[in-house]
Amino acid sequence: MKASLLLIGVAILLVGCASAPPRRTIMIESDPPGARIEVNNSYLGPTPTQYTLATNAEGEFLGSWVNAPIVEFIATPPGDQSGLYVQRNRFQPNGFFKAGDKIPGRIFFDMRQQTAAAP
Repeated sequence: MKASLLLIGVAILLVGCASAPPRRTIMIESDPPGARIEVNNSYLGPTPTQYTLATNAEGEFLGSWVNAPIVEFIATPPGDQSGLYVQRNRFQPNGFFKAGDKIPGRIFFDMRQQTAAAP
């Protein structure tokens, strides 16, 4: 009886100590504001916006044990303005014995900057 109460007490203590993984929020802005933001081809919203994701103690983008896909933020300019360009910002997540890119606190897209085509 005493042993089972002790076991239950230890189990409760261990469950109570479990915590959620740390999270980081990225503020995403553009010039001009109103750019359409996608993260890995999923619509996030117009700028300014923010994106919150799980991380590790080192503050890295999380991957997997094997070749994790790149985390890509795409900013598409508002359709009613000319002279603006699609922008991309890519980050490498961590992987098997490999550090990943640190999660920035802010991503800024200058929509007037013409960049080279994506590979």
